[in-house]
Amino acid sequence: MKHLRRAGSLALTMFALAGAFGIHPAQAHDSDDCEAPVNAWKPRDAVRTMAQQKGWQIDRLRIDDGCYEVKGHDADGRRFKAKLDPVTLDVVRMKREDADHGGARGRLPDANTGKPPAAPPEGLLTPDAKPQVQIR
Repeated sequence: MKHLRRAGSLALTMFALAGAFGIHPAQAHDSDDCEAPVNAWKPRDAVRTMAQQKGWQIDRLRIDDGCYEVKGHDADGRRFKAKLDPVTLDVVRMKREDADHGGARGRLPDANTGKPPAAPPEGLLTPDAKPQVQIR
């Protein structure tokens, strides 16, 4: 009986390890990673030329997950972040700032000025202060 428990425990452990090793590589491979060999990449100047043709202003150009990552402003002046295939310079993934929020990240704009409210100079929370809430 003791032998069967040990064998069952060993089988369970082996199954868990096999599953862990089988899942790990699949999770590590992201769908927007680029896997082209470096000698096939287009140079950074080609990325800048392509961006200029699209009307983009590049603030930052770096390499991330084997892709070119570009941060900047598009032709409409909106901030964006894009991953580019280093061989074709096709956009693999792109995020644009929502024009309605203007980068306020959750703060509602003032109804009169359209600008997000400024944080109080003393900070949001102070000791012994009661929260003030305004519902619009």
